[in-house]
Amino acid sequence: MDIGKRELTAGDIVAGTFQAWFSHFGQVFVISLLFTVPVFVVNAFALTGLPEMPEDIDELEMGEFLVRSLAGTTVSLALGFLLTAALAFAFLKTFRNEPVAPAEAVLEVVSRFGAILVFALIAAVLTAVGFLILILPGLVAIVVFSLGIPAILNERIRGTDAISRCWTLISGNWGVAIGVVLIGFLINFAVTMFVGGIVSPGAIRNPTFEDFDIARTMVQIVASALVAPLIPGLATALYLELKGRRDGFPSFEETGPYQPFE
Repeated sequence: MDIGKRELTAGDIVAGTFQAWFSHFGQVFVISLLFTVPVFVVNAFALTGLPEMPEDIDELEMGEFLVRSLAGTTVSLALGFLLTAALAFAFLKTFRNEPVAPAEAVLEVVSRFGAILVFALIAAVLTAVGFLILILPGLVAIVVFSLGIPAILNERIRGTDAISRCWTLISGNWGVAIGVVLIGFLINFAVTMFVGGIVSPGAIRNPTFEDFDIARTMVQIVASALVAPLIPGLATALYLELKGRRDGFPSFEETGPYQPFE
């Protein structure tokens, strides 16, 4: 595959991502499952026992539910960040034609969790502000910040540095970046609708213990784990492409050159 080795079109980047994904499908799927299962369990606990809203509602019950929901949401988001990072790390390995060890991916993202969390929080706030001002800045932010987590893992940079690094990489390369992101979202939407609507209705939604069904939940977890690698894979491939265009190919060496955005 040519990801990270030479300048590619958006279509080539998407095709190379699928090639890398399917060539290491088993390992990538295991990594996805390692984080998808805890997310479902956490969400199931957080969403169970939603109280009714009568006039004489029990404040203690509501307070307990709100605390549990907030804690569950926080843990779920953290696991989501780790899932994205673990999959990005897996694709960095596959693009180098190196074996992908699930244990190595978990250890790597846990060791970099501080930088990932800082970046994710800043990027989320800036993206939200962009959507509040106008829709277009928010969409632009999604494209730009998709490069951040691969940069943190590959270049060993801090979360704050990753914000400026995203802008540095994408400057002058908006066409290929938008093309990859657009194709990725369209494919992800189609796959999600197929898996969730045809294979198992509601497959991407999290269950609660009140309507728990083992068979349905297993299908939901597997479906989510199957869909999850697409966006991190494309983001990692796009990062390597833009890094190569700026710093020179091949672009997948660790701790590559970093120039703060000016």
